[in-house]
Amino acid sequence: MLYHSFREYVLGATKIGIGLGVVSILARWVTGNTIFASPEALVKYGIFGGIGYALMGAITLVAFGWVGKQVRKQYSQGQTIGDFFQFKLHPLGYWIMIGILLMTSIEGMFMQGMAAGVLANILFGVPIPVGNLIFFMLCVLYVALGGIVVIHRLAVVQMIFLFATAILIPLYFFIEKGVEHVYEGIRLYHPYLLVVNNHEGMFFIVTGLLIGFGQVFVDQASWQRLYMLEEKKVVPTFVLSGLIWSTIPLAFSSFVMVVIFTGGFQNIFSLLFDLVRKIDNLFLLTLFALCTFGAIISAFSAGLHSMISLIVGNVYSLFNPYASERQKIRKGYSLAIVIGLFSFVLTFYFTPTLLDLLFFFGIIYAALAVPVLVIVLSRQKAGSFIPVCTVLGLTSAYIARSHVGNLNAVWISMIVSTALVIAYLGFQLLHKYWSRRTAPGSL
Repeated sequence: MLYHSFREYVLGATKIGIGLGVVSILARWVTGNTIFASPEALVKYGIFGGIGYALMGAITLVAFGWVGKQVRKQYSQGQTIGDFFQFKLHPLGYWIMIGILLMTSIEGMFMQGMAAGVLANILFGVPIPVGNLIFFMLCVLYVALGGIVVIHRLAVVQMIFLFATAILIPLYFFIEKGVEHVYEGIRLYHPYLLVVNNHEGMFFIVTGLLIGFGQVFVDQASWQRLYMLEEKKVVPTFVLSGLIWSTIPLAFSSFVMVVIFTGGFQNIFSLLFDLVRKIDNLFLLTLFALCTFGAIISAFSAGLHSMISLIVGNVYSLFNPYASERQKIRKGYSLAIVIGLFSFVLTFYFTPTLLDLLFFFGIIYAALAVPVLVIVLSRQKAGSFIPVCTVLGLTSAYIARSHVGNLNAVWISMIVSTALVIAYLGFQLLHKYWSRRTAPGSL
């Protein structure tokens, strides 16, 4: 598609309203994680795991609507999260945050690539590396040539398949098997899933919320959609998106329940194999395939597009300030190829579970939550020590991780970064107070 400027490639030609805004945000956040990690959370932490995963996304999207309102009031002409950080941070802090954003972007696309390869293997028997390669090639062509307009078009189609799948497949199974039989089977084979007094599950919910705040607050694609929206529609769009999104993990968790009620399982991937085998209706199986691949392609494309926008708009443009609009767009094309290839190489050499990956990078997100909030709410440029607090928080957590486990490491990351931010702000207040007391003419 032909774009006249890089800004048009990033944000489109016009502002969008609540309807398209909700569709675009949901298309960004219904991801491979939603398909794989929410059922994995249910299996690992019981009913609280599935509910907690749904709450994590819903509450954080609603909270980001409020944060986004403050962002638009302070700096309404931006395109990316990098533009806002350039406005609110000094150079050292800015480059620290850009480095962290690039790391988290690669993580998001790596997760989608893993999910795509596994799905291709489950549904079509394609070897996972081959499925990954085909997936990355399609997404790179789609993002490089299509831009935000084509991404939005796919988002509308994806939402149709998504909600049709979320409604029709559970309905089909529960009518065929009977809700009572499913419940009795889970009580017989997996009673731990129904335990209400599950402290580990409750801890997962709280920790998941902490990860979710940091993840959404620094998600580049969400910031782009924030700048695409009409200003007065920012809050209602994100609130509605959060409420609707919360139903999706619950729907995918219900898919797992109709598989495990007849016996045991090996792991989350074997559960998906069993699910595909149990969908004996060709229409529903096709719908499931379109829904899952559509979700992963849409999420990966949004992440790739936003990363290209960040690098070209906030890194390349600083080193080449006289670059023309066509040069920026061409640079975006070449970046799409490089990032896609790099993501493929990562999926070829690393194969962690999505839930483990979520916790591993959750350490970074937990360290970011409070510093980003302070940067947004500060009236002037935030000190460079605020981003440094993030680095110190995540570093301490990774060092302690092998001794305390994933969930506790997330909390260490948040506590250290938050304590350092509070100490820094307290020092700043004391310094200002002491300066006033010792200024000439003060009493």
